[in-house]
Amino acid sequence: MSVSAMLKYHYEVIRMLLKVATNTIVGHLTEAGLKKRTIAHNYTCFYCALTKTAGNNQELDEHVVSSFLVSKYNRNLMELPNYQLTRHEQTCKHAFIVLLAFQEEKLLSVRCKGVNPPLEEGSEILSEYLNFCSEAENCPRTIQRKQGSIRRFLLFSVLQSVSSIRIKEYMQSFKGKNAYYQKRELDEVKKFLSYCTVHGYIGQDFSCIFPDIKAVKASRIPSVFTDDEVKSLLLYFAMRNSTNTRRDYAIVLLLAVYGFRSIDIAFFHCSCLDFDNGMISFSQLKTGTMINHHILPHIGNALMDYILNERPESDSALLFLKSDGTGLFPKSVSGIVRNGFLSSVIDIGLRRYGSHSLRHSLASRLINQGTSIFTVANVLGQTSAETARLYYDKEVLM
Repeated sequence: MSVSAMLKYHYEVIRMLLKVATNTIVGHLTEAGLKKRTIAHNYTCFYCALTKTAGNNQELDEHVVSSFLVSKYNRNLMELPNYQLTRHEQTCKHAFIVLLAFQEEKLLSVRCKGVNPPLEEGSEILSEYLNFCSEAENCPRTIQRKQGSIRRFLLFSVLQSVSSIRIKEYMQSFKGKNAYYQKRELDEVKKFLSYCTVHGYIGQDFSCIFPDIKAVKASRIPSVFTDDEVKSLLLYFAMRNSTNTRRDYAIVLLLAVYGFRSIDIAFFHCSCLDFDNGMISFSQLKTGTMINHHILPHIGNALMDYILNERPESDSALLFLKSDGTGLFPKSVSGIVRNGFLSSVIDIGLRRYGSHSLRHSLASRLINQGTSIFTVANVLGQTSAETARLYYDKEVLM
């Protein structure tokens, strides 16, 4: 049998049998470089559930997948936009989109994070610069972002041969990207090259070449929810019958009342709570800004209720834990809020509804009450009042 005939036969078998189809695509996912854990959590679990429900020898097609999704989730995820789905449902939908596309087109449409290529030169200077940023009290997330931006530039142009022409060519590579992304990337490169000039690693100052891009991350600001909608969300979590009812209610209270970020909730330490003096104090992971809030009575009651009656026994210093005593991920915190919005009576419409939407709603509420921009920036822990000014955009405050 010829190779083409063998391939044709091979794909005809894939088209007919669910188990063969799912096993084959899992093999291709492995070859594509996806980690075993990623494959297990994002693909295999859904494919196994499909074969158990429909039967191993069932022919694979869109009807079989749709029937399975309706039976499992009471709705056909393939026909719904992602903003109406939970994160788990989005992952499930993506898994079957990849499976059906592979069957039809014989192509595997997945993204895999590759290994960063080594720098030809400049790695020691980059490490020195990042240490300088760390000593300047840049937070770990900021340093990681700086490293990525500068690495991309050094892969484009060797530091010792950098020139105005190469820098302008690098700027041209951002054509079509949004203004905020361009500003972020080029600002980091500009600062790095200025550092190299001061320390004698390059002989020319290229600062004047970089454009002053005016950009605000407006497109990524979540939607606003009214006071009544936020109260409805809190009521849903307070009345919900779940294993983690007290934990989730306390989390959503902190997000809604103080405007915490999901990453700060995930890594919130017990030591940040001072019940004797009625204070919450912690350093924001994104900005390094120190935040201090008075513990309001209803928030203190919710936190104590969780700590005394639901928090699992654990040596972890983290406050909010899973049932097995391990910590949460920031995405898990946002997932809690997303699931709450979807399960409550709130009409979401086309609005975004992650954890950051509660932070934005708090800012909008303060602004509507006449709070000054400096107070809003202080409450949210913004490093600049100009960042908080974004919340005064009339188009955002609908």
